[in-house]
Amino acid sequence: MGGQSVGGSTGSSTLVGVNLLSGDTRATGSVATVDLLAGDGTVAQVALPTTAQGVQQSLAPVSAIAGAVLGPQASGAVTQLTDGLAPTVATVTSAVDQAATPLLDTVNGVLGPVTAPLTGENGVLAPVTGLVQGVTGGLLNGGGAPGSSFGGPLVGADVGGNVPTGGSTNDTLVGVNLLPSGAGTAQGQLVTADVLTQGTIVDVALPTTAAGVEAGLQPVGNLAGTLLGPQAGAGVDQVAAGVAPVVATVTSTVDSIASPVLDAVNGLAPTLPGGGAGGGSPLAPVTDLVGGVLAPVTGGSGSGPAAPVTGLLGGLLGN
Repeated sequence: MGGQSVGGSTGSSTLVGVNLLSGDTRATGSVATVDLLAGDGTVAQVALPTTAQGVQQSLAPVSAIAGAVLGPQASGAVTQLTDGLAPTVATVTSAVDQAATPLLDTVNGVLGPVTAPLTGENGVLAPVTGLVQGVTGGLLNGGGAPGSSFGGPLVGADVGGNVPTGGSTNDTLVGVNLLPSGAGTAQGQLVTADVLTQGTIVDVALPTTAAGVEAGLQPVGNLAGTLLGPQAGAGVDQVAAGVAPVVATVTSTVDSIASPVLDAVNGLAPTLPGGGAGGGSPLAPVTDLVGGVLAPVTGGSGSGPAAPVTGLLGGLLGN
């Protein structure tokens, strides 16, 4: 976000990478990489594995986690499961890629001339991106004023029904849901991305009005006010209000073009084994494993076989 890594450095075990107003350092996910307003004239871009081998490699971190926490036998079982699912998942991701690539190319080609002046180094959004860099850098290095009123997190995530970054609040800019279960989804003020949710393959929610964009950027102003004082917060709010109509034109256009495509892609969900990514699907063991590993750390049930390890991690992390 703004050139800062707020979720830890990306690596080969990063499942989903999300870049918002990013700089030169990009987060790369093995399952999906999403770029929004990247600063090179790109409005939105999504990268997915489209072959069975690519899907197998992208899901390798799940079995690696299983092996580290539960032992080699569990890792082998998860690998066998994901390898078996890979051809089916690749059929879906390939269909999504074939539909989305020309769409995004068109969107970026049409809107690039509009967004490039906004997100470039000297663009209208530069004060916001510069502030985001400073603020996130301060947070990562222990910044923050006493009596802070900021309710964060800036990025909320629901992974397998758990929220490792903390519950989504009105100050959450981006919400990402990966294989969630139940109703505890992460909502983002500016962007909410759902991947393999209940009956949904992929979905993205964006504000499409000036008021919605302005509200979506409000967390940045809130955080600026908390860390740098009311004057800085008001300045960011003023910039956000000024660019909101232009940004809303972009998001509205993207939404109107993408929605029918995503509806068509999500229409494939009932044709998958088990009817999609819900509780009865073949992905349920993976979801359950992720949930079991994360639950003790994130405040959920601690009765699973991984409880001693994850409980220890929770204690070390102060949870």
